[in-house]
Amino acid sequence: MPNRFLPTPVSEVPNETYKGAADLVTSGRKRQYPNVRIILSHSGGSTPYLAARVAVLSSYLGCELTAEEIIADFRTFYFETALSGFETNLVALENFVPPERILFGTDFPAVSPQMAGWYTTNVDDYFADRADVLAQVMHGNAHTLLPRLSAHTGG
Repeated sequence: MPNRFLPTPVSEVPNETYKGAADLVTSGRKRQYPNVRIILSHSGGSTPYLAARVAVLSSYLGCELTAEEIIADFRTFYFETALSGFETNLVALENFVPPERILFGTDFPAVSPQMAGWYTTNVDDYFADRADVLAQVMHGNAHTLLPRLSAHTGG
């Protein structure tokens, strides 16, 4: 780690999430199992920012998928907002995938209620003028993705 404020969970985990997603896409495994629904933690780490880089350079390096197919496959993931609910991240994420692919997350109890609350407030503020999208992100998308959750929550 570069210093004590940048341990692995802070500096490496988001990039490892991206690398895992990129491997699934460029290896063709994502296409091989199209019915598997994968949720990427922490808004996919650096995925929304680096997907286009992977798409173009992997095609150039001989990947059998076209750049457009690679981008399309990246967009089939779901993305949750734990430790990434911040306006800059949410703008990029919402530009990359439709709101139906965004799920609320906090990382609690791995982080304190205060940390989780900071990100939750940012998600609330970001979607404040779109109550329907906020409800979708906060619980509606999870209920659609995992219908058994609705049966247990009455919603």
